Amino acid sequence: MEILVTIHSVWRYVVLVTAIGALALAAMAFLGSRQWDPLTDRLSHFFTIAMDVQVVVGLLVWITAAADVRNDTFLNVVHPIVMIVAVGLAHVGRVRSDRAAGSRDKGSMATLFFGGSLLLILLAIPLASWPI
Repeated sequence: MEILVTIHSVWRYVVLVTAIGALALAAMAFLGSRQWDPLTDRLSHFFTIAMDVQVVVGLLVWITAAADVRNDTFLNVVHPIVMIVAVGLAHVGRVRSDRAAGSRDKGSMATLFFGGSLLLILLAIPLASWPI
């Protein structure tokens, strides 16, 4: 159980870095300062993969959670639901940007959905987990 929590805690930084990177490149494509290129496409793809890995590990943590965590409504209910919605937004953004015609349209879709996903991720991270 403890190893899963550690993996989940460390992997969140991969998710955050890829989310910020994918959002930044998408925003630049949307604003026209950069084309939607293979790097942008690969980073947006890796963002969704990183999210998927995090959700699988998170679900394993949730299933095997100790009794003391079960009494925490935020960790037991809010965090999993909001994070699953965030993963859904990331995937929708990836698909919609993939189907869009031009670089700006791809950037527009990805910026909208990746931004929403990142916002939900940041809101759903428990305060005790912030490295402040």
